[in-house]
Amino acid sequence: MGKDRNVGRKEFFREGPLSIIRAFMQGVQEPRARDNSYLAEAPLIRPPGAAPEVDFLNICDGGGACAKSCPADAILMVPREGDSGGFSLYLSAACMKACPSGALTLVPRELIRMGRAKLDFDECLAWSGLDEMCSYCVDRCPMGTDALRMEEKEGRRGPAVEAGCVGCGVCEYHCPVFPAAIRIEGRSPA
Repeated sequence: MGKDRNVGRKEFFREGPLSIIRAFMQGVQEPRARDNSYLAEAPLIRPPGAAPEVDFLNICDGGGACAKSCPADAILMVPREGDSGGFSLYLSAACMKACPSGALTLVPRELIRMGRAKLDFDECLAWSGLDEMCSYCVDRCPMGTDALRMEEKEGRRGPAVEAGCVGCGVCEYHCPVFPAAIRIEGRSPA
């Protein structure tokens, strides 16, 4: 704590507003990059069109062409015991088309199955009542209401995962809660 001192009226009116402005300006910071460090502990979710896991690890050359071509910059190259693999948070054909090794093949969008979204109702802003209007995940889902829609249940409103979810991760990426209240559970390695 600072030392108490007598402040005259003139100094109070000069320094008082300035101290409030200084405190406000110290609190205002540049927006931070999203911290996705918790994803390192999660199972890998391969990009759309990925070969079965064993084949993928044998075929993928780790060159990163898929990551460089991803329009959302959402494929993270993850070193794994000398090999590289992809973690995808986006649904796009660009990465499938860019893969030179054949580890990713072009798959029609409706046939893509990378995983499935799972919602933590207690952490979800909408379901928990902290922000009843939150619908970031639903609004940004590239598969639309076949995969994710808003529903009302017991006087509350929130997202519901449907059968059309392909596990692209757009919902998880845009969830304002940290760690995300909606997460992708990857498909079982084949």
